[in-house]
Amino acid sequence: MPLELSSFLKGADRVAIVGVGSEMRGDDAAGIEVVRRLRHKLKSSRVLLVEGGVAPENFTSPIRRFKPSHVIFIDATDFGAKPGEVILAEPEAIIGQSISTHTLPLSILAGYLREQTGAKIILLGIQPARAQMGAEMSEPIKDAVEKVNEVLLRELGSL
Repeated sequence: MPLELSSFLKGADRVAIVGVGSEMRGDDAAGIEVVRRLRHKLKSSRVLLVEGGVAPENFTSPIRRFKPSHVIFIDATDFGAKPGEVILAEPEAIIGQSISTHTLPLSILAGYLREQTGAKIILLGIQPARAQMGAEMSEPIKDAVEKVNEVLLRELGSL
């Protein structure tokens, strides 16, 4: 993933990172947790951190105003791998595979933001183990959140 993320971020000027998911559904909170951890360690006016929750479409105005060159959505995504595995994909490529309770599919939101900002957009998906209501985040997902956080800090540290 670091190599793929490096090539996606090549030429990045302003990056919006949008954590997606529900805190009440265990592993589904992975995207939100990554953003929260980054907020404590990443201090750059060229990186916008958004806790999109279950309705990331509610944050399109601040994202558009920020004028990102790149947008990274982070979400728990069932792509049939081992829990904690990470994938980088075009949001349109995984239609219907997100386990989050979004009201609007990320593919539609990504298309809208691409049209409005011209930004390059990618989904960083984390394979969940469980996402039942009231469940705690599983250990493989906690580990994945930490690894994703480290990679993003390294990749975005120069912005």
